[in-house]
Amino acid sequence: MAIGGVVLGSFLVSFFQIMFNKLTSLALCHVQWEGISTTLLEKWKAMLVTINGVLDDAEDKQLSDNPQVKLWLDDVQDLAYDMEALLDEFAIKTAQVESEAESNTIRGLEKCKFSFFGQLRSLMFENKVQEINGRLKTIITGKAHLSLRENIADKLNYTSKRDPTTSLPEPRFFGREKEEALILELLIGEVENSDPTLSIVPIVGMGGIGKTALAQQLYNDAIVNGYFGRRAWVCVSNIFYVLDITKTILQSITSLSYEGEDLNGLQVKLKDNLFGKKFLVGLDGVWNGNYEKWTNLLKPFEVGAKGSKIIVTTHNLPVLSIRGALPYPLEELSLDNCTTLLAFHALGATNFESHSNLETIGKQLAEKCKGLPLAMKMLGSALRNERNLNKWEAILNNKIWDLPKGKKDEVLLVLKLSYAHLPSYLKICFAYCEVFSKDYEIEGNDLVLLWIAEGLLDGQEAKENILRLGWDHFDELVLRSFLQPWVHP
Repeated sequence: MAIGGVVLGSFLVSFFQIMFNKLTSLALCHVQWEGISTTLLEKWKAMLVTINGVLDDAEDKQLSDNPQVKLWLDDVQDLAYDMEALLDEFAIKTAQVESEAESNTIRGLEKCKFSFFGQLRSLMFENKVQEINGRLKTIITGKAHLSLRENIADKLNYTSKRDPTTSLPEPRFFGREKEEALILELLIGEVENSDPTLSIVPIVGMGGIGKTALAQQLYNDAIVNGYFGRRAWVCVSNIFYVLDITKTILQSITSLSYEGEDLNGLQVKLKDNLFGKKFLVGLDGVWNGNYEKWTNLLKPFEVGAKGSKIIVTTHNLPVLSIRGALPYPLEELSLDNCTTLLAFHALGATNFESHSNLETIGKQLAEKCKGLPLAMKMLGSALRNERNLNKWEAILNNKIWDLPKGKKDEVLLVLKLSYAHLPSYLKICFAYCEVFSKDYEIEGNDLVLLWIAEGLLDGQEAKENILRLGWDHFDELVLRSFLQPWVHP
C-alpha cells in the first residue's frame, strides 16, 4: 500500500502501534528462534519508539520539499513492511514449536529426513533478522544526521486506552437556500406542451463546492418525493459503465436484483418500469461526456411522462453538451456561511457565541478553505468538540497551508490536516481504505472484518469485543467525514 507523502509520517505512527503490539506479544512467548531473542525484541521496541518520536518533525520537514527527509521516510516505510512480514513469520514458527512440543508426535526419522532443508530455512531466516537489525540501526543513524527533533508530547502512548466515541447532531444544510429554491423550480415547475419529455439538470462546480450535497438535498425534498413517481440515485464517478448504471437505476426502482442480466435485458425492463411515469434520476459525479455512451444510457428514459428529470453533478464541462443541457454553476460559499458551517461541525452550534475565544481563529480558518463546504466540514470534523484554543491555533499555523503555489487544493490540504489529527487507531484503519478505488461501495461489516483480518485493531482487546471495537472505529470515521455512508433509495 503506497501512502501519500504528506501523510506518510502520520500513517507510520499508527503502523508502529501495530508493530509494537506484535513485538510485545512475541516477547511474552519467551521463544528463541534463529537469531530472535526476547532481548532483541525489546531492543527493537526501543528503536521503534525512538524512530516514532521524530516522525512528526520529519513530516513537517517534508512539507518544505526536503528530499533527504523524503528518502528517509520511504526507508522507514519499507522497513516497517519488511519487519512486519518477518514478525508474522516468526509468530507462525513460534506457534508451530509450541504445537509440536504439546503433541510430540513427530518421529525422529521424519525429523532427519527434512533436517537439511530445516537448517537452510533457519539460516535464511537468521539472515533476515540480521538485515532488519542493520536497517534499524541505519535509520537511527540517519535520524541524527537529518537533525530530526523528538516530540515527547506526541510519542505513542502504548498503554493508554482510546476515548469513547461521541455523536454529533444530524448534519444541516447551510448557505445554499437560493440555489436550492431555483433548482427546485426547475425540477417541479409547470411543464409546457413544448417542453421535452426528459430534461437534464446539471449542477456544475469544482471539487468540494457542494454539488453532491445540494443534489441530495433536492432529491430528498418532501415536495420532490411527492412529485415524482419513480426515483433512483447512482454514484457514477470517472468510470462510466452503461450496464452498471442501468442496473443500479433499475434495482433502485424495483428493489429487485438483476445480477447476470445483459444490457439489453436491463434496458427493456427499465423501459417497462418507466413507461408513462414521471421519474427523477440522480447521476452523481459524472466525468464522461462521450456522446455514444450517453445516447445508449438514455434510451430507456424516453418513454417517461413529461416533466421527468435527470440531475447530473459534474465539474467536467463536456458533459454539459449532452442534449443541450444548460448548466447551473455553484459558487463558493460566503465567509459567514463558511464560519457557520465550521461552528456546526466543530462545536455543534451555528455560531461562536458560547465559545467567543475561538471566533477570530474560526473565521481565519474559514478564509483558508476558500468557500468550499467540503473543506469546512472536514476541518470542523477534525476539531470536533475541541475547545482548546492551542489546538485550533496549531491547525491554523500548520505548514501544510504554506505548500508552494500550484500544489494547493483546499480540500486536499484540509484532508491532510484532518488525517494528521486523527487518533493513531483511526489513521491505520483509514489508510487501509486506500486499497479501494474512489467511490467504491463496501458494506460496513465487510470493511470491519477486513480490518480485523489484517490485524489493524487493538490486539489487546478480547475477541468478543473486537467486532464492536471495529464498528466504533467505523462510526467515528463516518462522523469525521472520512467515510461516506449511503443507503440506496
